Amino acid sequence: MSSVATIALEARLKRVLRFMPAPVGIVTSVDPDSGAPVGLAMSALMPVSLDPCAMAICVNRQGSAHDALVRTGQFCINLLGPDQDAHIAPFADPAARDRRFAQADWRRRARDGMWYIDDAPANLFCTMRERVGYGTHDVIIGEVTDLFTSDSNDILGWANGAPGRLHPLS
Repeated sequence: MSSVATIALEARLKRVLRFMPAPVGIVTSVDPDSGAPVGLAMSALMPVSLDPCAMAICVNRQGSAHDALVRTGQFCINLLGPDQDAHIAPFADPAARDRRFAQADWRRRARDGMWYIDDAPANLFCTMRERVGYGTHDVIIGEVTDLFTSDSNDILGWANGAPGRLHPLS
């Protein structure tokens, strides 16, 4: 048996996923009891459908934002531009939780209290329609009910364990 085969499947998959490029964003919601904003950095997001318009996110059930997001039933996917990478660290590190909504470009929508990053390439406002548990995570499908876009189409990606730009080959 090769040495690669002796490494646990989970560890091998984690290594592969580390190098698999994906968009990175900040997903936000609001605690329905306190009204406080909650959020998490993630690359586990993807489009699901154009009819109806829908996005999926995968959220660890042990994560600090999970319960509030599910109870509120709404979330906003903030796709980041290359100059907005400073937003990642406060949402990825529990010790930095007090800095999560400290940047000056955060805005709160009056009609539902959802927080979004002003001038991000895209802010996709979603209402939860489906939730499927698998392993440690919930796959949450949200119908896109509104979206804001900036003039930028350059979104921040995640690969090799770090943020970076996603560029076409030609």
